[in-house]
Amino acid sequence: MKSIKVPTERMLELMIIEEEHIRQSVEYQNECTSAKDIPNGWLAVTEQMQQDLVKKFGFDDDISCDIACNMLRRAQYDYPNNKIFKEVPVYVRNNKANMGKFTEGDFVPNITIHKRCGSEIKLHDLLDDSMPTLILASSHT
Repeated sequence: MKSIKVPTERMLELMIIEEEHIRQSVEYQNECTSAKDIPNGWLAVTEQMQQDLVKKFGFDDDISCDIACNMLRRAQYDYPNNKIFKEVPVYVRNNKANMGKFTEGDFVPNITIHKRCGSEIKLHDLLDDSMPTLILASSHT
């Protein structure tokens, strides 16, 4: 039985640094651009790049590869005191996600919601004033 490999913090540092070099490369950016018309195409390009990267570091069986990729993606959470994981990856440096500006009891603007089928609906048309409303929002990416 083959053992599962798990990257150390130092290995993750090296992978993060190399990943950032790849992400800044013309080749990677061209691959993402060529997938621009495919829904989430750049995500597939990035996933393949990360798999290739961790395999280069010896995580070449399916389970070890998946574990290493997941650890690479979440290193800033697993090692919160490591500056490399906070300052090097572009997806951490440029992350604009936050808790939002609304709190309980705030008036929700009547925004337009775009359905996947291409039609639109106003948010207030979906709400029932006789019941409390909880709105959860997120990004697919």
